[in-house]
Amino acid sequence: MSVRKSTCVVLAAVPQGVPGPEIFTVATEEVGDPGPGEALVQVSDLSLDPYLRTTLVGRHLDDPVVPIGGVIPGRAVGQVVASADPSLPAGSWVLGETGWREYALLPTTQLRPIAVPDGVPRSAALGALGMPGLTAYAAVQRHLRPVAGDTVVVGSATGGVGSVAGPLAKLAGARTVALVGDDAKAKTAVQTLGYDAAVVRTAPDWIEQLAAACPDRINGYLHMGDAQTLEVVMESLAVGARVSLCGLMDQTNGGPRTMLRAGAVMAARAVVHGMVVYDHFDLAAEQVEHVAGLLRTGQLHLHEDRYQGLASAPEAFARLMSGRNHGKVVVQVAALD
Repeated sequence: MSVRKSTCVVLAAVPQGVPGPEIFTVATEEVGDPGPGEALVQVSDLSLDPYLRTTLVGRHLDDPVVPIGGVIPGRAVGQVVASADPSLPAGSWVLGETGWREYALLPTTQLRPIAVPDGVPRSAALGALGMPGLTAYAAVQRHLRPVAGDTVVVGSATGGVGSVAGPLAKLAGARTVALVGDDAKAKTAVQTLGYDAAVVRTAPDWIEQLAAACPDRINGYLHMGDAQTLEVVMESLAVGARVSLCGLMDQTNGGPRTMLRAGAVMAARAVVHGMVVYDHFDLAAEQVEHVAGLLRTGQLHLHEDRYQGLASAPEAFARLMSGRNHGKVVVQVAALD
């Protein structure tokens, strides 16, 4: 049996508040050959996602807490380099829960072969064609249900979910307004992602900017921000508004509970949905087909914030969790053909 050395990233300290790169450390582990029903995968592109912050302390659904010294969980695109399962031979491109590591030995039942349209990077399977894309698609189709003439506001509008949700709402005929954290993101939202307007929520007059951008109030809101943002938007809802609660970044980082303004919901006769993407896997095939078509025709832009090398993952994650990312965060672990 051969054994190879594989670089990985492990948890060094339990995070308090917004995590910094110092809570991680780079380590080395040994990986053996695949046994029956297993495959050895070399990671190409690793996805970094906000939900990982809650897995580190055991607060993400039923996922176990990550122990000190444990490899950080994570989803990646990779290539099978050795396989003991003829249904998934060496050379196959797959998506799987590899964790933050160079090589992962996994049961083939936990790996999904991937294919992307010509001209679209395989990393799209981690973003627009993956879980963030499905989150956006389900939120728009099932929760926000935009129609022509609606105004739809999207929080974290240039991130992995927002960069898909905004264009989908616009294609449905809505006026789309991006909520972002800085001027550079505002420019990207309008010029690259096609939002009709962008509001920088850190600006002193952002509440006035939001009102000006939404003169007929807000018909649909995809929330992926902090409690203050939610509070302001809820007071700006139009009658019959639909809200999808998708991400609570400040709470994810250990902040106080986010409270919903019941009076604002009542006044708007609004419907508020809780978004958990696992409830919408029945839409996955439809979402991939639809979004792949938009990527192929250029109606949707694959917006990624890319980092090079597994050692960059801790800093990339810290930037993501402090809102400094500019797109879906992807770490290129290895440049594979």
